[in-house]
Amino acid sequence: MKVLLLEDEEYNRDFIRQLLKEIPVVREIMETASGEEAIALAQENRPELILLDIELDKSDLNGLQVARNIYSFNKEAYMVFITAYSKYAIDSFEVHPYSYILKPIKVARFRELIEEIAEKTKQNDRLDYDILVVKHKNEIYHIKPGDIIFIEIQNNLSFIHTKEGIFESYLSLAEFEMMLDRNFLRVHKSFIVNLKQIKQTRGIFDRSYEIEFYGYDQKALMSRYKYPEYKRQMGL
Repeated sequence: MKVLLLEDEEYNRDFIRQLLKEIPVVREIMETASGEEAIALAQENRPELILLDIELDKSDLNGLQVARNIYSFNKEAYMVFITAYSKYAIDSFEVHPYSYILKPIKVARFRELIEEIAEKTKQNDRLDYDILVVKHKNEIYHIKPGDIIFIEIQNNLSFIHTKEGIFESYLSLAEFEMMLDRNFLRVHKSFIVNLKQIKQTRGIFDRSYEIEFYGYDQKALMSRYKYPEYKRQMGL
């Protein structure tokens, strides 16, 4: 697992680096005292885990601002804030931190947290290769989740939209929600969408929203009740 560490206090940075080196699942460590450099490192290296000190005296940005910036282009990374103050918790919800590390750092809990996140990154990697097996009548479809554009339900029948075609299933949207990863969002009682396939959303009648997708003519609907959750997921 690749880890990016943002900590402006040299002593703390050395201490955390040493802890990370002692954890076998950590294969690469990038470190900096600068918020600006942390953003650049995240863009270039795509770390799976980002550890951010919130209070940065030696940077123009604080850890929350850095996290918001990184989240805008990398929503897959796990973010863990390092802080001596719990007062930042509410402000940080918009960038969906996985956890907090409170100073002074408890070594056993730190190691446990890093290993826990490493296991989750392995699971997410496996999802890229998993196949969704869907049966309908006498046909069995093997569909890569990443190929799904959206799923809609009509008259108790689900239609799985992909660029290869539309596949039918008797599975409910609730069942698909349990099978799919965090790249998918239930945006309406009748629609689940692949967030990575969305090209544009626009407001239409009754404060609902229409979703357009890359390279696909058909559209999905999003309810006004799901719009705030969509914005949070997209870091808006």
